[in-house]
Amino acid sequence: MAVPVVDAEYRKEIEEARIELQNLIASNKYSARDLLRLAYACQFSISSAANSHGHDSTSTTDAKIKTQAANNDLRTAIEYIKVNHPTITYPDLYQLAGVVAVKELDGPIIEFIPGRKDSSISPNEGCLPDGKQGPKELRDIFHSIKVSQDKDIVALSAGLKLAARADSKSSGVERPKFDNSYFVELLKQDSGLLQSLPTDKALLEDTKFRGYVQLYAKDQKAFFSDYKESHKKLSELGLPHSSFFSSALEKGTLAVKNTPVAQRAVGVAVAAAVVIFSFFYLIHRRRASKHSPQQFQ
Repeated sequence: MAVPVVDAEYRKEIEEARIELQNLIASNKYSARDLLRLAYACQFSISSAANSHGHDSTSTTDAKIKTQAANNDLRTAIEYIKVNHPTITYPDLYQLAGVVAVKELDGPIIEFIPGRKDSSISPNEGCLPDGKQGPKELRDIFHSIKVSQDKDIVALSAGLKLAARADSKSSGVERPKFDNSYFVELLKQDSGLLQSLPTDKALLEDTKFRGYVQLYAKDQKAFFSDYKESHKKLSELGLPHSSFFSSALEKGTLAVKNTPVAQRAVGVAVAAAVVIFSFFYLIHRRRASKHSPQQFQ
């Protein structure tokens, strides 16, 4: 299926869907944690399938939520939003849900760039790290989806841990919050507040991983800054190159429009700088990740 046309109307639909996702969480029928897990599962599933099979067949009607029972009850809610906004692709909707979820959990605000093509590959939690991996296995899983920096692995591990926790809607269970507490508790070996899994131990036993654990435990601002970048990187796997340029051009245009006439020349320079920066950022991403052409059409 072709990449969606991300015009003003499409962006309007995205913003309306964002509000509906926020209302979905506020209704307490579905948790932000579940939506975050769905966003993760989507990216790991699509990337894993592309790496395994070399191509990604696409179909809007077949792209449904088919995963474990924990996410099955999201089907009706997500489909309802999809019916209201049929032009939005499922991958865009899933990743928008992840961005909304992090914000609703009091986490950092993450920029969302739309434009993902639809996919017949359904989010499958079986593709997610399950907490049983040691350092090598954990790196292998992330490397397989082209996320290779240790910083990204450690930061995203906190999000995965939060997304996998017990049902926050149960009586007497405190509402989950996106913060650096995971790293704080990791360093308290005898706290008993977190279930100790092989992956938890891996983040402590590996010296490179541990360095980031210690940093994030001490500095939540540093964690938020890195997580925001890591989540954005993960969510943009599969995003066509044209979407980056479209977003950069839109930012540049807004910069010019919001500049007083007397300073319009400066505004044009700013717009040009934004586009040029985005170009080199994209080149850097392509060299760093070496994504397959089949995965990014």
